[in-house]
Amino acid sequence: MREDSSAQNLDEVGKDVFSFEDFGFHPARIKKMTKESPSVRSFYLEYQGKELPRPGQFVMAWLPGFEEVPMSISDAGDGFIRISVSKEGPTTAEFHRLGKGDRLFLRGPFGNGFSLGGKSFLLVGGGYGAAPLVYAAKTISRSGGRCTYLAGAKNKAELLFINEVREIGMKFKVATDDGSVGHRGMVTDLIEPALKEEKFETMLTCGPEQMMYRTVVQGVELGIKVQASLERYMKCGFGICGSCVLDPIGLRVCSDGPVFDGALLLKTVFGKRKRDASGAGVTI
Repeated sequence: MREDSSAQNLDEVGKDVFSFEDFGFHPARIKKMTKESPSVRSFYLEYQGKELPRPGQFVMAWLPGFEEVPMSISDAGDGFIRISVSKEGPTTAEFHRLGKGDRLFLRGPFGNGFSLGGKSFLLVGGGYGAAPLVYAAKTISRSGGRCTYLAGAKNKAELLFINEVREIGMKFKVATDDGSVGHRGMVTDLIEPALKEEKFETMLTCGPEQMMYRTVVQGVELGIKVQASLERYMKCGFGICGSCVLDPIGLRVCSDGPVFDGALLLKTVFGKRKRDASGAGVTI
C-alpha cells in the first residue's frame, strides 16, 4: 500500500483488492475536531454501532499507508464517538492533518471497560490518560454518582478536559511538573490528601504506567478497589498476536483489559516491564 496515501484519496485505496469490511474496518467520517492542547486533538467521528462503547473500551484506528493504533474513547453519544489523539509519531501526526469531512477506519470497540457500580470515585489521570477518565466521569455523573478528579500534566497548556469536568460539576485538583498551575509535582502527590478529605469506594486511573503503579499501590494498601486502564503495543486488538501480554500470567491488555483490577496487576510486570514492537521485554 502506498506510503503517500492521504485522507483525500481513501476511496481509491484498496479498490478491487479487498473490502475494508472484510477486515472488520468501518469508515468513520470526521464530524468535528477540537484542539485540546498543543499536542492533543479530539476527533468526533460518525458512529452507527448498536450500542455505545463503555468507558475504558478502545477502538483500533487506521489510515491506509500508516500503522493501525489503539485509541481510547474519550466521549460518546447519539451518532458519534470521540477519540483524542496525542501527536507522538508519524501515524498520529498524520491523524492531526485530517479535517472535517475526512475519513479514517475503525475496528471495535474492543476490550473491557471500567466497572462503574457504586457511588463514589476518585479518578487519577496523567497526560492523555485523561481520555477514558473524562468519559467515565460523564457516565458516573449521569447516573448520580460522585467523583473527584486529580489531573496531572507537564504544564498548564497540556491539561486536558478541565472545562468539561467543571461543566458537569465534578471536583478536581491539578498538578503540573513545572508548577504553572496547581500543585508543583506529581499528580500522585494529591492522592493522600484527597483520601483524607473524603471516602471513596473506587479509584480509576489512566496515564503513564509508573504513575498508575503508584496509584494502584496506594489504593490497594488502603483496601480501596482500584481499576487501571493500561496502554500497550498492539497489533491485532483482539487477543491473537500476544504483543500486549502481561507476564508472567499471560493477561492480554487488548482482550482481558485494557482495564484491570489493581490487585491483580500487582501480580504481573505492571509498572516494571513491557514488550516492544518486536516482542522483546523492555524496562519501563
